[in-house]
Amino acid sequence: MKIVRIFDPEDCLLSVRFEQELYDEFARLFEEWVDIEYLEEFFTLNEADLKRPFWKGVSIEEAILKTVEEASKLRQHFIKLSENKNDDRIEAFRKLFRPLNKTPDRIFYLEKKKAYGLKERGWLRIYALKVDDDMYLITGGTIKLTDNMEERDHTRKELQKIETVRLFLKNQGIIDEDGMVELFEL
Repeated sequence: MKIVRIFDPEDCLLSVRFEQELYDEFARLFEEWVDIEYLEEFFTLNEADLKRPFWKGVSIEEAILKTVEEASKLRQHFIKLSENKNDDRIEAFRKLFRPLNKTPDRIFYLEKKKAYGLKERGWLRIYALKVDDDMYLITGGTIKLTDNMEERDHTRKELQKIETVRLFLKNQGIIDEDGMVELFEL
């Protein structure tokens, strides 16, 4: 497992790159979310979930177009956030990253967070650990079509990844931004 900065050497957004993966998680997500073949296969495999009343009968073709459009806007949003000044960025991150669970963890370090896509009724999710008020570590993400993450393999995998990264950091003694900076200095 390697931790990389997403946009800039002084960036507050970090991403995990798992050893078996070509891309870090942030890059992987946005590669997948604009890959028409990947999306067609994903939505075909999950067509029953896509047909739930909540999604109002969106077709596979519409889902693909919606995902590509939303992914592009979400990536631009992250770029703009990373360029903001510290105080503005901290407030923007607080709005973007919400607790992963309805009942937040009682642990006050490396909190599990999620970011939604920018549209109402969006299904894009980015999962992260809050390292500090101004630093988030992206651990993965997915297209979430169901109410609970435990319902599908691809969302359960994301739960496992965020916990794996959290335990890795904890075992390395990294629980805040200072620890992350020390890791980059090694």
